[in-house]
Amino acid sequence: MHKQIDKLVKHIRELEARLGEVDNNLRYIKVIQALKHSLEKLDNMLKDNATLQREYQAIYLSYFYTSCGFSFYDRVCNSILEYQYGNRPF
Repeated sequence: MHKQIDKLVKHIRELEARLGEVDNNLRYIKVIQALKHSLEKLDNMLKDNATLQREYQAIYLSYFYTSCGFSFYDRVCNSILEYQYGNRPF
């Protein structure tokens, strides 16, 4: 299970890096949707296992915890909603 979570976290970080490199609306929304899917998968993997939650707490908090404003996951979801309402970044 640890290898799957580590691989998923690596994938999320790669998607974050790709988000900064997109150059059109289609690539942007594909990366944002992939990020949302991967973050939800990470949440589901950690949801029922207290031991894994303790081990990956820092990573989980960095993506899902709101200290001021919106969490990273909230910003991803808001970006998808904005895109659906017709607000295109490019």
